[in-house]
Parts: sequence; C-alpha cells; structure tokens
Amino acid sequence: MLSIPRCYGLLSGRLVSRVAIASRRPSALRPCCSTSTSGSACSASSSTASESFAEKVKKGPSLADFLSSASPLESGDLQEVEEVPYLSPEDVAGNNRKVYFEMYGCQMNVSDTEIAWSILQKAGYLRTENVSEADVILLVTCAIRDKAEQKIWTRLSRLAKDRNGKDQLLGRHVKIGLLGCMAERLKKEVLEKQKSVDVIAGPDAYRDLPRLLAVAGSGEKALNVQLSLEETYADVTPVRQYPDKKGAFISVMRGCDNMCSYCIVPFTRGRERSRDIKSIIGEVRHLSDQGVKEIVLLGQNVNSYRDTSEESVSMFGIRNEPTHNSSGFQTIYHNKEGGLRFADLLHEVAQVDKEIRFGFTAPHPKDFPDELLDVISENDNVFKYVHIPAQSGSTRVLELMRRGHTRESYLELIRHIRSRIKGVTLSTDMIVGFCGETHQDFLDTLSLVEEVGYDMAFLFAYSMRKVCMPALSFFLSP
Repeated sequence: MLSIPRCYGLLSGRLVSRVAIASRRPSALRPCCSTSTSGSACSASSSTASESFAEKVKKGPSLADFLSSASPLESGDLQEVEEVPYLSPEDVAGNNRKVYFEMYGCQMNVSDTEIAWSILQKAGYLRTENVSEADVILLVTCAIRDKAEQKIWTRLSRLAKDRNGKDQLLGRHVKIGLLGCMAERLKKEVLEKQKSVDVIAGPDAYRDLPRLLAVAGSGEKALNVQLSLEETYADVTPVRQYPDKKGAFISVMRGCDNMCSYCIVPFTRGRERSRDIKSIIGEVRHLSDQGVKEIVLLGQNVNSYRDTSEESVSMFGIRNEPTHNSSGFQTIYHNKEGGLRFADLLHEVAQVDKEIRFGFTAPHPKDFPDELLDVISENDNVFKYVHIPAQSGSTRVLELMRRGHTRESYLELIRHIRSRIKGVTLSTDMIVGFCGETHQDFLDTLSLVEEVGYDMAFLFAYSMRKVCMPALSFFLSP
C-alpha cells in the first residue's frame, strides 16, 4: 500500500504511466526604501542610539505634518513626479555596466526578466551571458515551493563566496540583486541571512531598479517590495533574450484573487489587475513584425482577465455583464461586473496575424464560460489545448484547498469542453500529500486521472508555505 504523508511530501511520483511529469507552476506590504546603517526608519540595521523606540516616535513627524500642506488638486494640476532629490541622472544611469540575469521558476518569470531588462537597457546598462563579466547579478526568483527557495539560498551563498572569498572569482564591486516572488516574501530573512545581497525588488518594483542599483552603488542596501493595485508594465516593451526564436510570451494580467489555501501567489504577486487590450494588441503586432509565430498569453489566473480601462470601453463598447463562471464553480469574492473579458482578448489578438498561433497559461477551471470555449474552437490559430488544473480528485480535499468546485463539477466541465472543442488536448496540475489527505483521497485523485485521460499532467508534492492557511490549521488543530 502507498503511504501518503499527512502534510510533508518530499517527492512527486508518476500517477499513471501515460501521464508525463514535468515541472511547471506559475501557478505585509512594505514601503519602497533604501536601507543603510544610518539609523533611519528605513535602515536595515538597528539604531545605535540609546533612546527608546517610543521616545523616537514622540519626536518624529505626526500625520498632521504630512497633511498640513496638502490641498485639493484642481483639473490640470497634476505634474510628473520629480526626480529623486538625492540622486542625479548621472547616478541612476547604467553607464554601460553589465547585467547578468539568472531566471528561476515559471513562464511569468521569463516575462518579468524581459521587462526588467527592458527597463535597465533604457537606463544605459548592457547585458552579458558571462557571469564573470558582470557588474550586476540579478536572480529572478520563485517562491511557489520550498525547493525553489532552497536553490536560491544555495546560489546566493555561492555568489557571496565567489565575490568575497579568497579566490574572488567575482569582483568585489559586483552588486547582487534578488527579484521576484522570493524577494517579496523573504525580504527580512534575506537581509539578515545574506549580507551579500545589495538589492531586493518585488514583482511590482522593476521600474525602480535603476534607482535601487544606484543606491546600492553608494554602498547601501536597497529595497522595494511594495505590491501595487495598478502595475501591469503595459507601457514597457519587453526585450527578448533570444530575438531569433519563433515563440514569445506576453503578460496580460498580474496577481490572483482566488486565495486557494495552498498557494502563496496572492501574497507575493498581489491582487488581480489586467493590461488594456490595446497595449496587448500593440505588443502582438510588434512580435509579428519580428517574425514570431507562436505567442503564449500569461497570467497567474489568465482567463479571469478583465479590462476596465476607459480607452478599451470607448473602443469596444460598454460591457456591464457579470462574470460568467463555469457551471458548478464558485468564487470567494463577489461577482465582478463590467469590462472586456478573456474571450474578448483572445478573439482580438487572434485576428492580428493569422500566421501566429496563440495559447495561454495558467488558467483556473472556474473561468471557462462558453464564449471562451467558442473562441478557442472557432479560431484556427488558437491552440486546441486547454490546461485545467484539478489539484485533487477528492471533493473533500478540494474543499480544504478552497478551490470552489467538487469532483463532479470538474468532470462535468471536462465533458463540456470536449463537446465544444473537437479533438481538444487536455492537461492538468495535481498536488499530492496535502494537509489531511487520506489514502482514499489519494485514490480519488488516481481515479480522476484515469477517468479524464489527460494527455499531460504536472505533478507536485505539497510544499507548505508559512503564510498559507493549511500551515495555520495544521498546527492549530487539536
């Protein structure tokens, strides 16, 4: 008999021989600051002053100090944000310093790397594929599973040794930065445990990289992990690492509102927000001119895309309909009304260039209304491939995971998709060893895989994340 760990799975195995195993899972706000040893509020090290924290607070500015000079803005009063007063344009300029990127994790990190590089290239940096030539080393990180984070810790230790050890394989001037999900989640631990890290930037802080690197260049630590309700980088044209390749990614939305109990994405990527369709169409045309023949639309919950921008509403008309979920699926949030949906987006990009094939990832099964299935079916240049993450075949475990559906409703969705899209190829994600999972729950997952007959599956042992609900319920349960 198979022994299923209650909560700590370490290895993932093959469920059935026909299912391929691969590794893919795209799936406390802190203000932007630079940290120093000066004892300021944004310092990475504690103040050496003898006065207590309470005494410092009493002497510091109050809310009134921030509001006293404020006045309501009149129309036309808005101005561009002034430059950072303590940094000159020369300080922020890259001056042909060389940047080396290391990318870990999902397709979204590929897209993020292209965005970050676009911003740094515009600031005057050069890119190198040789780490020994680098003036700046940036690790684009993943925090979905503990194993991904352990890889980063090991790599940071190695880079610190290469920079500061007696062999000194890297110059001591080299700056090391941590970007992405792990940067947002473990900023405090990184600053405390890895003194070699000079820059920490969360997924919504890539525009700030030139400033952060300038601060680091002065010998201080630089940090910006503030999550945004608006940032989509819609106006940033990604710079592809391999422009000769015929495939490309386009990030169309960021964040996730689903709050599945096992998933850390809402805590590292923030709330859902979508790019406007016009900017996405523009990027598709740009890639078409470069000879790209295959584009994958990306998002943490890509098919919950919802463009509510005024420009899109004026271009395509007002849409006040509520969100159409898959039959039998529920959400933890109120139904979202208005805006252009993923079916609209997929239809529009498919018309730009009929020679380009389009796919998308990663979707949620709740967001497959008939109008989306029809767009997939009716457009020859849209992949007849649908990824439908199940995560478990047990209704009881699905409830613990807060997935918003039962085994039966998932199977009904599978049947419905196959009836609307002829010859469709199906894949899924599965998690085994989830908190409280029993042997019968595992057998339910096995039987679901056999009943659906997926063409491909991505299988994972459950990896506990501290901020996720199962960690709390597991340790607090009697």
